[in-house]
Amino acid sequence: MKPKEQIGAYQMSFLLFTFMTGSSIVNIPGPLIAYASQGAWISLLLALAAGMAVLACVLVLHRKYPSQSFIEVSRAALGRWPTVLIAIPFIWFQFHMASGIVLDIGLFMKSTMLRQTPLAIFTLSIFVVVALTVRSGLETMSRMFVMPMILVIAFVFLVVLLLAGDYDVTSLQPIMPNGVKPVLLGAYFAYGFPYVELVLFSMLLPYVRSQEHHLLAKGMYAALLFNGFCLLCVTLCTMVVLGPMASELKYSMFVVSQTVDMMEVIQRIESVMGFSLIANSFMKASITVFVLKETFSKLFSFREGKLLVFPLTMACFLFSMLFISKGEARWVNAVTVLHPLVATVCYLLPLLIVTIAASIRKKLA
Repeated sequence: MKPKEQIGAYQMSFLLFTFMTGSSIVNIPGPLIAYASQGAWISLLLALAAGMAVLACVLVLHRKYPSQSFIEVSRAALGRWPTVLIAIPFIWFQFHMASGIVLDIGLFMKSTMLRQTPLAIFTLSIFVVVALTVRSGLETMSRMFVMPMILVIAFVFLVVLLLAGDYDVTSLQPIMPNGVKPVLLGAYFAYGFPYVELVLFSMLLPYVRSQEHHLLAKGMYAALLFNGFCLLCVTLCTMVVLGPMASELKYSMFVVSQTVDMMEVIQRIESVMGFSLIANSFMKASITVFVLKETFSKLFSFREGKLLVFPLTMACFLFSMLFISKGEARWVNAVTVLHPLVATVCYLLPLLIVTIAASIRKKLA
């Protein structure tokens, strides 16, 4: 059944760009360069190709069942109990994602700005705003995210342009100093964060107006390509500005912005990148919690899904506190090492199973 709330195809494409760019535009360069060294940009291109394949699978499922979300298609193709089994890891990883995105904001604020403030203050404050945003609905979110995202992209490219005079292109050579394996490892990391995560949009595509379905594929692919371009720009900028240090620094684009010095007038504009990280992460967390609410609503047939928003958000907050209680080092390892594998099992594998089962059932019908 089609949701009462509807948005345009290009609005959904913009939400995809917002979600995919999210916290990755600030967070991804450092770990990616640590994995792949000077071949980081190749890793990013390989991961983007994998993301295109995942998006193609999501769009194929939507084309066959345009008015049904992933959970609804799974119930029709596999039955109730197999859908519940698939939904368990699907939901668990959404909790993990929402908690991790907001936790990253708190860790950033605590490590760079307000070191004496308890981490719970940051995370709880962000989750309250996220819950209020999700309750406003997807249509409102698609409108309100436009201006912050435009400002974020403008700020990021402003930093990239202001540092043009400090670029050292020799830092890009040799392209693969340690062979192809580190490049593939970097591609594996970037595929897991953020590209495989776009599977969540299989829960949102029924919100697109039926008369604009023919525009959806073009807009979604364009959004993904522009996301790849933005990540490629910030990764290359980090490499040519910081050189070998790029792989050692956390929030590398934040550090890059600290090096801006234009005629001793424009200096220390790291607050711009700080705003970018917080705004992007907030928007991505809001979309993730909205998908989490949709998954619960479709799985248990709740008519008033908005009633779930505050309980689910509180659960995400408790998850974030549980994750960080085991130590920041363990959390970083989970995000950079385990995240791609777990995302494949929890997101991509269920999507493939449901797509294959739905296609077979469609042919037999």
